[in-house]
Amino acid sequence: MKEILLLAATEFEQAEIVARMERVVEQRVVGRRWLDGEVGGRPVRVVETGIGGVNTAHALTCVLQARRPALVLQIGVGGAYPEGGLRVGDVGLASEENYGDLGVRTPEGWQSAELIGIPVLERGESRYFNSFPLEREWVEAGGAVLAGADWDGDDVGVKIGSFVTVQECSGADALGVERGRRFAAICENMEGAAVAHLCLSYGLPFLEVRGISNLVEDRRREAWNLPLAAARAQLAGLMLLSELEL
Repeated sequence: MKEILLLAATEFEQAEIVARMERVVEQRVVGRRWLDGEVGGRPVRVVETGIGGVNTAHALTCVLQARRPALVLQIGVGGAYPEGGLRVGDVGLASEENYGDLGVRTPEGWQSAELIGIPVLERGESRYFNSFPLEREWVEAGGAVLAGADWDGDDVGVKIGSFVTVQECSGADALGVERGRRFAAICENMEGAAVAHLCLSYGLPFLEVRGISNLVEDRRREAWNLPLAAARAQLAGLMLLSELEL
């Protein structure tokens, strides 16, 4: 059976999946934990990347220089944009990833990296600046798995849509609306675009799923539910690990 590489930024976002792994071999790479084993008979490598785009890109590059998985699956928590239609505890599946704060701030407002004119990636005739579409066939397959789940009897909304990756998290109502509209996006995170960028560079399929911990609004930590979001993302990850055909 073909191997899936599963990425999560923190131990907290992967602990439930790790608890189900069998035949585990652990190693440390530049201070980060890598685990090789099986989940439900599926070969899986689980890598804790650290938060943010640089940590994530570094960890993924280290893996891909030595090993080529059949699929890269990223799980974690995210914040839902006010107009994106997701609630705390819901699950989002990325159809596209975007660098949300790569570009130029002008007197007229933010402009994308296209204003600079130098693509961050060129592949064949395609030039990529901020946005990286995920392969439709994989997104549809992942969406079918998640939409058909019973979620342990809970009422969980599942939505496919555009994600935004930022290094400055949105902690204000107006910024959440601005970024959501800018990319017609449903949620934001701190790592996904880096993975989408590299997977496209290496020609690898990629899926990203996020459990929603909070709405992107004026920052109110008391309204967040990180444990629920992490649990939902990991349950979604387990479903994809067991049901996707590679």
